[in-house]
Amino acid sequence: MLSVLISQINMYTFKKNYLILLFLSLLIFNSCAIDDSIPDDPISELNILTLGDSRVKGLPPTHQSYRYELWKDLIDHDWTIDFIGPEIESNTYPEYAGLEFDGNHGAYGGYTTLDMLQSLQEMLPTLETPDIVLLGIGGVDLILTGDVETAIANIYEIITVLQSNNPDVTIFLEQIAPGVINLKSQDILQDFNDAIGALPIFTTTTTSTVVSVDMATGWSNAFLADNVHYNELGAKVVADRYFDAIDEHVEQ
Repeated sequence: MLSVLISQINMYTFKKNYLILLFLSLLIFNSCAIDDSIPDDPISELNILTLGDSRVKGLPPTHQSYRYELWKDLIDHDWTIDFIGPEIESNTYPEYAGLEFDGNHGAYGGYTTLDMLQSLQEMLPTLETPDIVLLGIGGVDLILTGDVETAIANIYEIITVLQSNNPDVTIFLEQIAPGVINLKSQDILQDFNDAIGALPIFTTTTTSTVVSVDMATGWSNAFLADNVHYNELGAKVVADRYFDAIDEHVEQ
């Protein structure tokens, strides 16, 4: 009787241990399967806010914005992005890679640097937090007044507002491309672009990088649809220069 009981106990222990081992094996297998399905380094979506005047806004089919071409550049290089802004593109652009153009932006025809500074205070609380800001502004100031000092002071304040909204924001400033006859003098444009080139030194923080992007060097009247605005060639040039700057200074 005792030997039978011990035999049953041993059998029970064997079955119990077998079931435990089977359960642990299944648990490990399922755990590995789950881990394999999760990317080691998931890519987060970056919010991009494009700010500026009519050059940034565009008016197809004649006046082109760089935004569409930049969007295509980002798609081609597998960036995960979302264009944000209170304005929605009213013009139709062709689909690209099976996707519809992301037409949100924060650009307005005729805007001066002061207009942008004032509107930004109301705009930002209505938006998702921008990770990247592309700022193309100042041309209207140069046309209307030629007051470089005031324009740069306003842009400095715009940067301050953006950094207060997101201390980690990366900001790209346009050293703007020349028009045909829209500026009072090329010296004024040069003074403005020189100041834009120096602004990152005074505005970059430990968490927020500010970068100037040179749109003026190598510019041609062949890139213009009129005296001021881009044609398709010009929009592509500006978009590619922005993309190169983003690719250099922002991690996906």
